[in-house]
Amino acid sequence: RSQNLDSENISSLCSNSLLAMIHSALPALLHVAATPRAAPELALASHAADAAALFGNMQGTAALLTGGLVPLASFAGPKPQSSDSPNTARLKRLHMLVAWTSLVSELTAIMYATIARNVLLEAAVPHTHSLKELLLRGEYALAWTGVNSHFLFGLLGFVSTVSLNAWLSFGCNCAGGRIGPALACGASSALLLMLSVVNSAVGKGDAQSVQHLPSLLGLFQRYAFLLLAEVFVRRKMLIGIAITLSAVAVVQGALWVVQVPGD
Repeated sequence: RSQNLDSENISSLCSNSLLAMIHSALPALLHVAATPRAAPELALASHAADAAALFGNMQGTAALLTGGLVPLASFAGPKPQSSDSPNTARLKRLHMLVAWTSLVSELTAIMYATIARNVLLEAAVPHTHSLKELLLRGEYALAWTGVNSHFLFGLLGFVSTVSLNAWLSFGCNCAGGRIGPALACGASSALLLMLSVVNSAVGKGDAQSVQHLPSLLGLFQRYAFLLLAEVFVRRKMLIGIAITLSAVAVVQGALWVVQVPGD
């Protein structure tokens, strides 16, 4: 009987010791499991061909949108009439301003993509850890953020002109009945969906889980920062003059839309 008691005591001591070891080691194991693993360091490599392909994709898509914006910004847009109410006149002016601005923006995107693609194929490109590093933090950051900013701005403007055109052509007071508001709401829905898709894509990290831009607004802010750096750091005065003229155009265009004669 004493031998059984000794065996039970030994088993109890072993169990208690094992539980104590597990209890002491558990916090360390949980800490290791909860600690995020650092992404592996990628080797330097040339991403010029991939970057040129991406610029080529943007170039073709921007050219496609430009073809649709040319008639909207010229002969196919709604024409002002003397019988227009002040609100209708404002909408027609807004349509012309948005269509013209979107067309110019898409042309700028095409220029960025064409020049950057040619340089990538002709000149020596420094090696980087990832393609996204080359396009967002390397020497092609201005070209890439510029082509994306102008392309997306023109795309959103194109959808906005479609919505305005539908409202002006088939509004509530026209023969189209209520199809105008339906078309305008459909185009606006597509516009919001595009914004959501763009925000999700822009906010993704690279191969090293580094998030370079938080959203579409961050893309525009990054592009503006790079443009200002070109003016004040590299002393590129043509860009400074272009920014000044753009600001004047925005102010004059807004005044033209708001100040309607006879209001």
